[in-house]
Amino acid sequence: MSLIINISSIVIIFISMFYYYRKIVVYKNNSLGQKVLSNTSQLTMSAYLLGLAVILIELNAFGLSRSKFVDHLLMYGAFVSLVNSLSLWYFSRTLKED
Repeated sequence: MSLIINISSIVIIFISMFYYYRKIVVYKNNSLGQKVLSNTSQLTMSAYLLGLAVILIELNAFGLSRSKFVDHLLMYGAFVSLVNSLSLWYFSRTLKED
């Protein structure tokens, strides 16, 4: 079960990275794109801090083993990558040029 979760986390991370880099090429010279990337980065940073807090609480409360810690880090990376991609998709659909 752990191997399936690890592989799916890695796949989510790579797909999210590919989607993000593809959108960066489109949005880098566009004012609307800069707003989209700005809002996306705010949500991504929030997800990053939330996931880090959860991992630190689990580490202190349960004393994770090394393999469980690596599993949680991969799930954490997948969570942050997924939030980044979904917020990028959402803001690119909802924000309009002023």
